Amino acid sequence: MILISDQKDLTNFLNEKPFKSTKLTLVPTMGNLHEGHLKLVEQAGSVSNFVCVSIFVNPLQFGPEEDFSSYPRTLSEDLSKLEKTNCSLVFAPKVDDMTFGIKQQKADPFLSSIMCGKTRHNHFDGVVTIVNRLFELFQPKITFFGEKDYQQLMIIKEFVERKKLKIAIEGVATERELSGLAKSSRNSYLSGEEKKKAALIHKTLINLKQLLLDFNGIDSVIQQAKESLEKNDFNVEYLEARDRYTLKESSDPNNIILLCAATLNKVRLIDNLKL
Repeated sequence: MILISDQKDLTNFLNEKPFKSTKLTLVPTMGNLHEGHLKLVEQAGSVSNFVCVSIFVNPLQFGPEEDFSSYPRTLSEDLSKLEKTNCSLVFAPKVDDMTFGIKQQKADPFLSSIMCGKTRHNHFDGVVTIVNRLFELFQPKITFFGEKDYQQLMIIKEFVERKKLKIAIEGVATERELSGLAKSSRNSYLSGEEKKKAALIHKTLINLKQLLLDFNGIDSVIQQAKESLEKNDFNVEYLEARDRYTLKESSDPNNIILLCAATLNKVRLIDNLKL
């Protein structure tokens, strides 16, 4: 496994003859890797003979009151985990090297204004700006993202289609704790008791799914689910039913995905569940 931290070194390495015809796949991450990230690497390796993982805590996607400075940075541990996978190359650039002179990109106005976009202004612009730069550097055939960040996944798919990039975007199912809690780097902020409580988000989505499949009124059951979470110390940012293909509001049970963002003791958690 090769570690590169400079854009020029990466470009020179990838331009070498042995890599020009390689089916390269990319797994973009912000580090602090867990089983969910490693699942992405495994999936990438199942279709490729050269898997690249980027580790970069992207400052452009954090707001002024968010946790950029405290976001877990665990490069040594991440590299140890990746050594045990089929990862061929790790790109871990410095902030200045990655962002200097970068061309700002825009996420789709509709997709980036709903749900997480209501409170995280310019967040998705920052995401697509850095993801686009990674695309330029790696020119991957396929790039893998987790479905836990479903809104992000849909925004990147739209971006690739709009820019007519010849890159396949593959979503990979969310990895979960035994409790049902979606695995996330931010789970490290939670105490043991808080992790148990955080699993209520997934349990709420499962219960809500069953209620909707039983054809109860969608607005009333969603409101009840919100109130249930709030009684258990969650601050619910949103809990919505949307079309899984367009993210427009929907009540069609054939296409619905339930999406939730909630804060527990200042830790922001997201999850989703398809009907």
